[in-house]
Amino acid sequence: MPEDNAEPEAPSLLSPALVETLDNLDEAELRAVIDYATERQDFLHTAVADNIEPGTGEEIVSIEEQVGYTEVIKREPCDDGCDECPHGPFLYHVREETRPDGDTKLHWHYLGPVQE
Repeated sequence: MPEDNAEPEAPSLLSPALVETLDNLDEAELRAVIDYATERQDFLHTAVADNIEPGTGEEIVSIEEQVGYTEVIKREPCDDGCDECPHGPFLYHVREETRPDGDTKLHWHYLGPVQE
C-alpha cells in the first residue's frame, strides 16, 4: 500500500497524454473531472438492461438501473427432478465490463435471496 503522501500510480489503461493532463489539474478541476467521469459512466451504463435476457427456465422478476450497476432479481431452475423449482428470487448486481480484447461482457455478482 502506498504511503499517504506518495504520488499515485496511473492505471496503464490511461494514455500518457491523459495522465499528463490530469497531473496538471488543480483540485477543483480534478473534482470536475470526477463528476464528469461519473456522469459519463452512468450514461454508458444505461444500455446494460437492454442486454439482460433470462436463461433457459429463468424468470426475470425485475430490472432496475442504479448508479454504477443494474439491479436484477430473478428466479432460477436447478437440476432435473427438483420439485421446488424455480428457486429464488435472488438479487444480482450486473455491470458491463470491457475485456482485454476490447469486447464487453456482463458480470453478474450474486448478492443473495430476496424476501417476497
